[in-house]
Amino acid sequence: MVNQQRQPDHSQRRDRDYILLTRLAAGISAALLAIPGATQENVLDTQALPDQQLLFGVSPAAQTKQLLKPLPDALLEELLGLYAALGVGAKYHTNVRRTPDNEISDTAFVIQPELAYQNDFGGRHTGEIIYAASIVRHNDLDNEDTTNQSLNGALRFDLTPILDVRVFGQYNDGFEERGASGSRTFIDNEPDEIETVTYGGEVIFGRTTQKFQVSVGASKSESRYQNNNQEFRDRDYERVHGILFYNVAPKTHLFLETNHTEIDYPRQFRNLNSEEDSYYAGVRWRASEMIEALAKVGRLEKDMADPAVQDFDGTSYLGRFVWRPKPYSRFELYGSRTTEETAQQEFDASGPGFFVSELIGLNWTHDFTSTWQAYAYFNHIDDDHPDDRLDTIKDYGVGLTYRINNWLNVSAQYGEVERDSNEPTVEYEDQITSLFLRGDFKMGTGAH
Repeated sequence: MVNQQRQPDHSQRRDRDYILLTRLAAGISAALLAIPGATQENVLDTQALPDQQLLFGVSPAAQTKQLLKPLPDALLEELLGLYAALGVGAKYHTNVRRTPDNEISDTAFVIQPELAYQNDFGGRHTGEIIYAASIVRHNDLDNEDTTNQSLNGALRFDLTPILDVRVFGQYNDGFEERGASGSRTFIDNEPDEIETVTYGGEVIFGRTTQKFQVSVGASKSESRYQNNNQEFRDRDYERVHGILFYNVAPKTHLFLETNHTEIDYPRQFRNLNSEEDSYYAGVRWRASEMIEALAKVGRLEKDMADPAVQDFDGTSYLGRFVWRPKPYSRFELYGSRTTEETAQQEFDASGPGFFVSELIGLNWTHDFTSTWQAYAYFNHIDDDHPDDRLDTIKDYGVGLTYRINNWLNVSAQYGEVERDSNEPTVEYEDQITSLFLRGDFKMGTGAH
């Protein structure tokens, strides 16, 4: 239930099947916003582990996705120069629109191109730009066709032995996923389209070789809905953060983190503007090549501008644990709890403008041989909405990848998504079977 002390995004599609395109498209904002990685003896990121994978399956809500986003710095280091990729495939849904009744099945064909460029300049600085797209065309349901595009750029300046600066920008044009956490329950003829522009920067003082490090940064994000009369959901986020690190040992880092976010609805249905303040204490620990962990726990306060709308004051956390019992096998356990903006403003005229989303998940990958790899995943999301509505999303599946050669692979996946609720009109089940072929083409100093 929502904490009693207050008294009470089509974003990216699901078939990620080892497609680096989708990893970068959804995760590059983490690389841009993240504090530089330990490989550069810089301050550590508190949001993600260096080699973490994206969540398989259904998308979590926007803020939860922000917490769980990946940090593909290690991947980007391999991409000095030019990188291109192309994925093509098909997927079959038993309930494309994810409705409780009148389920409609269909096959969709998917094309996913990607182009990335990263290079050094001035001997110590780096810049990168990445374009990625996911084009989905259905065999029968043309209204469900979507095109998601992302363009990202960043500059990283190594100014002095103890001072780094980052600036970044990101443009996304995509569709909210049917049935995802935080998506609308009323089904229009086509998914909700949303454009998002994000930009910002940060300053980092210190290195991981020193006892203390500090990161301060700011960003702004503007989201605009393009169809289905959803303009009242347009919103702007203005964020500032500060993080103090205490480097206990080369692989053990304690930190204190504070964030302030102002959320503004420029064309609101009703006044749901708010300010959020969060405070965390955390640790990042790398015991060995086999074990790595990140955890932060704290308090999140959400103050609504309208005194008639209920506030929130409760616990927020993020946790990740990675275990590699063998070089060819990997387990990852993760969880988070945070507030999310509601998509149901027109129906929740007297309720709070947010809900609380709590996620726990597990994924596993295993290389049986140099050419065969298997994976499995399970995600459990609890969404506590206004008016005592409780949703539970369960998302699980298995997949198999065959590496044809060092630049081409094929993947097959089967998954199921179901949402249970004490409001039967939002429940659904969907089974997805997919097959993808992917080619990676690396050029430049990082090619291999």
